[in-house]
Amino acid sequence: MNRTSAEMTRFLVVGAGSNLLNFVVYVLTHAVIGAPLIVASTAGYLAGILNSYHFGRIWVFDAADRTDNLTIAFFFLVYAIGGLGMSGIIDALDRYAGLDYRICWFFGAIFAFLNNFFGSKWLVFKGNATRDDN
Repeated sequence: MNRTSAEMTRFLVVGAGSNLLNFVVYVLTHAVIGAPLIVASTAGYLAGILNSYHFGRIWVFDAADRTDNLTIAFFFLVYAIGGLGMSGIIDALDRYAGLDYRICWFFGAIFAFLNNFFGSKWLVFKGNATRDDN
């Protein structure tokens, strides 16, 4: 497996785990603690994005030494673009193409995945040695 394929595979695993963590925190914060949905949603999203940063840094891109403020700022910028782009694609496909909301989400998620992966690889953790899983 080439380096980018191995990183993409690890990125998908981390993303799945981060989404699961996001959902668990969301449900626990709202259903168990009784927080409003906006608070639960924010708490879940923050838990998921922090998990993504941590495991992306130490496992996906092998950049454990990167904890400076610029790296963190670029990470949040990349993920903000991914989230906004995903939302925009979902809205546009629903509004103008009339596609089923699940299909709209799928295309939005593809954009977010590619944006977040390549943004992390080429901008956030650029210049770091990565694992060679050939």
